[in-house]
Amino acid sequence: MTSKANFQSAHDSVKSQLQRLDANLFYHGIHHTLEDVLPAAIELAEWEGLNEEETLIVKTAALFHDTGFLDQYDKNEPQGCERARKELPSHGYSKEQIETLCECIMATQIPQNPKGNRMAEIVCDADLGHLGSEKFFLRSESLRMELNAVKNLNIAPRKWNIGNLDFLAKHQYWTKSAIEKWKPKKEKHVQEVLELLNMKSEHCIH
Repeated sequence: MTSKANFQSAHDSVKSQLQRLDANLFYHGIHHTLEDVLPAAIELAEWEGLNEEETLIVKTAALFHDTGFLDQYDKNEPQGCERARKELPSHGYSKEQIETLCECIMATQIPQNPKGNRMAEIVCDADLGHLGSEKFFLRSESLRMELNAVKNLNIAPRKWNIGNLDFLAKHQYWTKSAIEKWKPKKEKHVQEVLELLNMKSEHCIH
C-alpha cells in the first residue's frame, strides 16, 4: 500500500511554525531541527538501510520532535506529539504512521529511551548527533547561552564543561552507524574538554 503522506507539505508547515520560536532558543532554534537533526536522521536512515516507509517516519519524527518548544520549554515532547496528531492528518498521514512517529519523538526525552525501536534509535541518535560532530563546541555553548537566557541562570563556562563531561559519559549512541561513525569523535571531544579543564582522563563513555 502506497503512503499518501506528503512530507514536503508537512516540512513547509513546520518550517513556518518554527520561525516563531523564542529568539532566546540559541540551541533549540529552527536550525537545530532543519540543519542538524533532520539531515542527521536522513543520513542515519540511509546508513541503517531503512525502507521508504521507515525513512518517512524517521524524517517526520525529526521534523516534529521539538515543535513542543512552541508551547513550553521543559518536557515538551508530549506537546510535539499533540501537534503531530493534530496537523499530520491534513498532510495525508495515517493514524498508525502518526502514533509510530510519536513513539520516536517521546524516545528523545532525556534520558533517551528508544525501547529497542530501531526508528526511535535513529531519531535519538540524530537529536544528539552534534556530540560526535565538528559542531560540538559551538552547539554546546549555544545551549549554555540558551539556559542562561531562558531560565535566568548564570552558568559559568568551567561549570558547564564539567557538566558536559558527565553528560558525555552517560550518553550512548544506539545505532551501529552512529557508534561507528560518531562515537570516536565524541570520545575526542571528551579529551578536549578534559584538556580545557586541565583534568586527567577519568571519564569512561559508552
